Amino acid sequence: MTENAVHEPRVTAPPAPKAASFGARHRRGFVTAALVGLLLTFVGALETGELPFLPRLAYWEILMLSGALIGLGVTEGVGNWGRLRSRPALEIPLIALLIALPLTFMVIGTSNLFFRTSPPSLEALGIMFGITFAISMVMTAINYMVNSPAAASNMAADTSNISQPPPVQTSLQTSRFNDRLPLNMQSAKIIALQAEDHYLRVHLEDGHSTLILMRLSDAITELPADSGAQTHRSWWVAKDAVHGVTKGEGRAILKLNAPLEAPVSRSFYKALNDAGWLV
Repeated sequence: MTENAVHEPRVTAPPAPKAASFGARHRRGFVTAALVGLLLTFVGALETGELPFLPRLAYWEILMLSGALIGLGVTEGVGNWGRLRSRPALEIPLIALLIALPLTFMVIGTSNLFFRTSPPSLEALGIMFGITFAISMVMTAINYMVNSPAAASNMAADTSNISQPPPVQTSLQTSRFNDRLPLNMQSAKIIALQAEDHYLRVHLEDGHSTLILMRLSDAITELPADSGAQTHRSWWVAKDAVHGVTKGEGRAILKLNAPLEAPVSRSFYKALNDAGWLV
């Protein structure tokens, strides 16, 4: 059996719930939006300088935080769709477009509230959409870079792990990583992590799984050092989740909760065998 064969997922998990913790999974996006809103307030962007400071602050914060809230839903939806995970140059504009469409009408309503503007003409609507789309592109790109390294960096980091034994892990609280999961999954036992492009699939003991935007190498540093180990450039496994081992030709397959299995590549075989994983 080849390494590519064992790398293929062996389980079709039930769809992960879409509910997510704003504070845990999107806190940085809301903070960034609030800070950008404050900056736009100070510079009086887009001729808003005629408003007093506090109404101007309210105007920009309403728009930026509304955009962040819309962005949360859009990002989750596009992420669950998954067709563009490995193509951020297409994924970012799509997310920005889906944010800008409803946010443009939010801008119209908010501008009417603060400036008593009349309904825009078709030409003005197009200009307003263009500006909203541009701001949405910038915010989406910032959040993308903050929450996920570039695909090239991710690939380089994963490749650098091929010839190394399981890394030394820091003894951090499990809750630090669990806080990244949807609220109803944060108390569940994690049995394995599986890299999928720049996303990470988290396999849970109850058979469910969920996707988060994170590198495998970063996730490993947030897990307790003695809880598990990296078995493959794309897999981390909790040691007490292994129920059986199939070995052959310097590779192995770890049997987890049926029918889920995780591969052990040649690069990690010796270190795991010496540590008693493959006995």
